[in-house]
Amino acid sequence: MNFVRNILRPFRSAKKLAGTDHLGNKYYEVEQRTTAFGGHRRGRRYMENSKISHHEYESGMIPIEWESWIRWKRKTPPTIEEVLGREKMTMIVKERAKELERKDKERQEREYDEGLVARPTQTVPKGHASARVYERVDGTDEATATGKEFQPASWQPPEKK
Repeated sequence: MNFVRNILRPFRSAKKLAGTDHLGNKYYEVEQRTTAFGGHRRGRRYMENSKISHHEYESGMIPIEWESWIRWKRKTPPTIEEVLGREKMTMIVKERAKELERKDKERQEREYDEGLVARPTQTVPKGHASARVYERVDGTDEATATGKEFQPASWQPPEKK
Protein backbone atom coordinates (compact mmCIF):
# COMPACT_ATOMS: atom_id res chain seq x y z
CA MET A 1 0.00 0.00 0.00
CA ASN A 2 2.86 2.40 0.77
CA PHE A 3 4.22 1.70 -2.70
CA VAL A 4 0.95 2.91 -4.26
CA ARG A 5 0.88 5.98 -2.03
CA ASN A 6 4.42 6.91 -3.03
CA ILE A 7 3.55 6.57 -6.72
CA LEU A 8 0.44 8.75 -6.36
CA ARG A 9 2.08 11.37 -4.11
CA PRO A 10 2.93 13.83 -6.93
CA PHE A 11 -0.75 13.95 -7.96
CA ARG A 12 -2.00 14.89 -4.50
CA SER A 13 -2.40 18.51 -3.56
CA ALA A 14 0.42 19.76 -1.40
CA LYS A 15 -0.11 20.95 2.13
CA LYS A 16 0.72 24.56 2.80
CA LEU A 17 2.05 25.74 6.16
CA ALA A 18 -0.45 28.27 7.55
CA GLY A 19 1.46 29.06 10.72
CA THR A 20 2.83 27.93 14.04
CA ASP A 21 1.95 28.78 17.61
CA HIS A 22 4.05 29.41 20.71
CA LEU A 23 3.54 25.79 21.83
CA GLY A 24 5.36 24.41 18.78
CA ASN A 25 2.28 23.18 16.90
CA LYS A 26 2.32 23.53 13.11
CA TYR A 27 -0.90 24.23 11.23
CA TYR A 28 -1.40 23.21 7.61
CA GLU A 29 -4.00 23.80 4.94
CA VAL A 30 -4.74 21.76 1.82
CA GLU A 31 -6.55 23.84 -0.80
CA GLN A 32 -9.84 22.76 -2.38
CA ARG A 33 -9.21 20.89 -5.59
CA THR A 34 -10.90 19.16 -8.49
CA THR A 35 -10.47 15.42 -8.77
CA ALA A 36 -9.50 13.57 -11.94
CA PHE A 37 -13.16 12.60 -12.46
CA GLY A 38 -14.47 16.16 -12.23
CA GLY A 39 -15.54 16.08 -8.60
CA HIS A 40 -14.55 18.57 -5.95
CA ARG A 41 -12.57 17.84 -2.80
CA ARG A 42 -13.09 20.25 0.05
CA GLY A 43 -9.98 21.82 1.50
CA ARG A 44 -8.60 20.51 4.78
CA ARG A 45 -6.98 22.16 7.74
CA TYR A 46 -5.06 20.27 10.38
CA MET A 47 -2.37 20.45 13.04
CA GLU A 48 0.82 18.48 13.49
CA ASN A 49 2.42 18.20 16.89
CA SER A 50 5.57 16.18 17.42
CA LYS A 51 5.12 16.12 21.22
CA ILE A 52 1.79 14.25 21.39
CA SER A 53 -0.03 11.76 19.21
CA HIS A 54 -3.62 12.21 18.03
CA HIS A 55 -5.10 9.85 20.64
CA GLU A 56 -3.47 11.82 23.49
CA TYR A 57 -5.12 15.08 22.38
CA GLU A 58 -7.45 16.74 24.88
CA SER A 59 -9.63 19.77 24.55
CA GLY A 60 -7.73 22.97 25.24
CA MET A 61 -4.31 21.73 24.12
CA ILE A 62 -4.25 24.18 21.23
CA PRO A 63 -5.11 27.88 21.38
CA ILE A 64 -8.75 28.80 20.81
CA GLU A 65 -7.92 30.97 17.80
CA TRP A 66 -6.22 28.09 16.00
CA GLU A 67 -9.02 25.71 16.95
CA SER A 68 -11.56 28.05 15.35
CA TRP A 69 -9.40 28.31 12.22
CA ILE A 70 -9.14 24.51 11.93
CA ARG A 71 -12.92 24.14 12.28
CA TRP A 72 -13.56 26.74 9.54
CA LYS A 73 -15.02 29.32 11.96
CA ARG A 74 -12.60 31.94 10.68
CA LYS A 75 -11.09 32.52 7.26
CA THR A 76 -7.59 33.74 8.09
CA PRO A 77 -5.11 32.06 10.42
CA PRO A 78 -4.52 33.93 13.69
CA THR A 79 -1.37 35.90 14.37
CA ILE A 80 0.94 35.14 17.28
CA GLU A 81 0.11 38.56 18.77
CA GLU A 82 -3.59 37.68 18.74
CA VAL A 83 -2.99 34.38 20.55
CA LEU A 84 -0.64 35.86 23.15
CA GLY A 85 -2.97 38.82 23.75
CA ARG A 86 -5.89 36.51 24.49
CA GLU A 87 -3.77 34.38 26.82
CA LYS A 88 -2.60 37.51 28.66
CA MET A 89 -6.23 38.60 29.11
CA THR A 90 -7.12 35.10 30.38
CA MET A 91 -4.38 35.32 33.02
CA ILE A 92 -5.61 38.76 34.11
CA VAL A 93 -9.17 37.45 34.47
CA LYS A 94 -7.96 34.45 36.52
CA GLU A 95 -5.96 36.73 38.85
CA ARG A 96 -8.96 39.01 39.32
CA ALA A 97 -11.18 36.02 40.06
CA LYS A 98 -8.75 34.79 42.75
CA GLU A 99 -8.68 38.27 44.30
CA LEU A 100 -12.50 38.46 44.33
CA GLU A 101 -12.73 35.00 45.90
CA ARG A 102 -10.26 36.01 48.62
CA LYS A 103 -12.22 39.20 49.36
CA ASP A 104 -15.49 37.26 49.49
CA LYS A 105 -14.06 34.75 51.98
CA GLU A 106 -12.82 37.62 54.16
CA ARG A 107 -16.27 39.25 54.02
CA GLN A 108 -17.97 35.97 54.95
CA GLU A 109 -15.62 35.44 57.91
CA ARG A 110 -16.25 39.00 59.09
CA GLU A 111 -20.03 38.44 58.90
CA TYR A 112 -19.72 35.12 60.79
CA ASP A 113 -17.64 36.82 63.52
CA GLU A 114 -20.09 39.73 63.85
CA GLY A 115 -23.00 37.30 64.11
CA LEU A 116 -24.80 38.64 61.05
CA VAL A 117 -24.84 35.24 59.36
CA ALA A 118 -24.89 31.78 60.94
CA ARG A 119 -22.14 29.42 59.93
CA PRO A 120 -23.28 26.52 57.75
CA THR A 121 -23.76 23.27 59.64
CA GLN A 122 -21.38 20.45 58.96
CA THR A 123 -23.18 17.26 58.03
CA VAL A 124 -21.62 13.84 57.96
CA PRO A 125 -22.97 11.61 55.20
CA LYS A 126 -23.49 7.97 56.19
CA GLY A 127 -23.94 5.03 53.87
CA HIS A 128 -24.61 5.16 50.18
CA ALA A 129 -25.74 8.39 48.52
CA SER A 130 -29.12 6.95 47.51
CA ALA A 131 -29.83 5.31 50.89
CA ARG A 132 -31.72 7.17 53.61
CA VAL A 133 -29.80 7.89 56.79
CA TYR A 134 -31.34 6.24 59.85
CA GLU A 135 -28.40 6.38 62.24
CA ARG A 136 -27.73 9.32 64.46
CA VAL A 137 -24.69 11.28 63.46
CA ASP A 138 -23.55 11.75 67.07
CA GLY A 139 -22.81 8.01 67.37
CA THR A 140 -25.07 7.02 70.30
CA ASP A 141 -26.62 3.56 70.42
CA GLU A 142 -30.00 4.68 71.76
CA ALA A 143 -33.14 3.94 69.80
CA THR A 144 -34.51 6.99 68.03
CA ALA A 145 -37.92 5.71 66.89
CA THR A 146 -41.11 4.80 68.69
CA GLY A 147 -43.42 1.99 67.62
CA LYS A 148 -45.64 4.35 65.59
CA GLU A 149 -42.84 5.71 63.45
CA PHE A 150 -40.74 2.56 63.14
CA GLN A 151 -38.55 2.28 60.07
CA PRO A 152 -36.76 -0.97 59.20
CA ALA A 153 -33.06 -0.79 60.09
CA SER A 154 -33.56 2.44 62.02
CA TRP A 155 -32.03 0.95 65.15
CA GLN A 156 -29.38 -1.69 65.57
CA PRO A 157 -28.64 -3.29 68.94
CA PRO A 158 -25.24 -2.34 70.35
CA GLU A 159 -22.43 -4.76 69.63
CA LYS A 160 -21.22 -6.85 72.55
CA LYS A 161 -17.72 -6.01 73.55
